[in-house]
Amino acid sequence: MKRIHTQWARRVAALGLVVGLTAGLQAAGVAQSVSGRAYGAYASTPLGSTAQAPLAVLPYGSGTDGNVAHAESDGLSAGSALSADFLNSITSGATGRWGDASAGGAQSVASVGTVNILSGLITATGVIANVASTRTASGAVSDANGSSFSNLVVAGTPVTSGEGTVAPNTRMNLPNVGYVVLNEQTLTGDGVTSSGITVNMIHVVMQQPILGLLGQVIGYQTVGNIIVGSASSGVN
Repeated sequence: MKRIHTQWARRVAALGLVVGLTAGLQAAGVAQSVSGRAYGAYASTPLGSTAQAPLAVLPYGSGTDGNVAHAESDGLSAGSALSADFLNSITSGATGRWGDASAGGAQSVASVGTVNILSGLITATGVIANVASTRTASGAVSDANGSSFSNLVVAGTPVTSGEGTVAPNTRMNLPNVGYVVLNEQTLTGDGVTSSGITVNMIHVVMQQPILGLLGQVIGYQTVGNIIVGSASSGVN
């Protein structure tokens, strides 16, 4: 019961952040368009199975009054590759009023409860991806502040004790599987009139070796991806 209450608190907090952002933008006047997208988990395995939930996508442009998209799911399972519960996705953004094209913004949040990847190879009791993009007269910027893990363990090694985060784009090898990138961040835009960010809190890349004529390993090919906690936002 405590886990359910904790997840509900996270959902309410995330919604408050997004609604607050949208209200502020309406007062300031906003840019030409904003974008947002969030989902709790995704799995594509070597066997060809694919699962994704829950997906929330901000309507293109957003409008002067702002828009909010929200989706949630009690759980997602992709065999032994992934199980996750209490998934919640929300994204919000607004474009300007009074013809003011100097300001705008969007925010996306994806939260997940208990996570189990590849039969316990990676586990966590909570994952939150939180991103925001804003544009003002002084420029455009995006960040992933507020993103975090709870009790993250990778290959038997505790990565966070309680709630915490790791440095962006932290990579850890997973023997006989591939590798995982934690707090994976990708930035776009020129930082002046446009800015965007995508964060994948857990991104497992499943690989198989490519063998040469003599049986030696000459490279690796990607055969699957598992993503937990993905959020994107953008403004231009």
